[in-house]
Amino acid sequence: MARIIEPRCPRCGAPLPIQSGIDVVTCQYCGARSLVDRGRKPTTAPVPQGMHVVRVAPPSSNAAGIIVMSVVIAMVVVGAAAGAFLLRASGPSRGGSAPLLLGPNMYFSGRPMLADVNGDGAPDVVGKSNIPAGEEWIAAYDGRNGKPIWRTAALTKDAASHEARRAVAFDRVISIDALGKVQAYDLRTGTPSWSTLLGEKASRVCQGDGVIVVETVDDVKHGLDPATGARRELAKGAACKVVPSSNQDEAPGFRLVSWSEFDELGLPRSSDIEGMSANNALIPSGPGPRFMLGSRSKGSRVGMVAAVDDKKKVLWTTVVPGVDPLTTRTTGVETGAYQGGFLVIPYDMKDHADGTRLACFEAATGKRLWDVQIHKKSQVSSGISISANDVFFASWTALYVFSLKTGERRYMIGTEF
Repeated sequence: MARIIEPRCPRCGAPLPIQSGIDVVTCQYCGARSLVDRGRKPTTAPVPQGMHVVRVAPPSSNAAGIIVMSVVIAMVVVGAAAGAFLLRASGPSRGGSAPLLLGPNMYFSGRPMLADVNGDGAPDVVGKSNIPAGEEWIAAYDGRNGKPIWRTAALTKDAASHEARRAVAFDRVISIDALGKVQAYDLRTGTPSWSTLLGEKASRVCQGDGVIVVETVDDVKHGLDPATGARRELAKGAACKVVPSSNQDEAPGFRLVSWSEFDELGLPRSSDIEGMSANNALIPSGPGPRFMLGSRSKGSRVGMVAAVDDKKKVLWTTVVPGVDPLTTRTTGVETGAYQGGFLVIPYDMKDHADGTRLACFEAATGKRLWDVQIHKKSQVSSGISISANDVFFASWTALYVFSLKTGERRYMIGTEF
């Protein structure tokens, strides 16, 4: 019978039942991996990056007593700790292949994708989550309150890499790893539906007429049947609808373009707007103004935005920060989001300790409607999405959700860095 020793995880303090003969142990709550040091002999070998060391006593003649006591303690403590670290959605898990983790050791990372997962008619959140320095997965959260709905099994290293692509098309969540493998999950339950190989890395996912279209980096378009993943022939020049995805430069309702596309799209050139230098633009998919993003052209590069019509006429311009502009990072504006006449733009404060803010403007007039603090943490952004009612801003480790109408913070998913 194996001897059980019950030390604690160096990162989160959860119990670590360690069997004899095991040299590496993984915490079942926070995912931290630790080397097991039984003190038999000294070692000068370096500890691998990201790992801890757990020191336990070597076996002794009191093993029988230790076995019984340790097993009892472990069962009690593990049961209590599980309640503190694991939280399941109300009711039975709807097909998710792993416990739903929501606690002080879970991060939300990647751009939030909005889709009605639970069928209540309101957009929910789908995105990548992870344990710090541990496994990563895709999860769905209720858009009304941030409660977890389902999560997939752990992603492979290639599916979690920065070269991977994710999207929601039809009733499928699509994950394409850095080797061109497509894995589809059921949008309602998170269970695997089908998989196929593209033979190349993906650059974009969109939705054609009854077909999922994956564009690869070699400019080839692959048609996939939503139900089975079988290859489908694509009509030449067929339209392809923008879908929620991990791509930062487009979303249902708008897309972001750089200065190199201004002429092609009939936009003013970078220096054509008086007092402003524009490097990017936000283009809504429907009628109405288009928005030039950049900075003041003279002096400190304070963030600015301008609205123009389809004749390149400037409708309005304004400074983005709603606080003293010189207390903000003078690097200009690069991104934003648009929905139903509302334009939202994040901007960073000069001092990292003051974090990031979010400003909302009335698209037709440039009137500032609200300006709020997102957080006072890391200024790394993972993307912004917007619905008819809410703004979803992802930092490096957490997703912050605000009311589109008032700027009031509604909830947060993940852990602040």
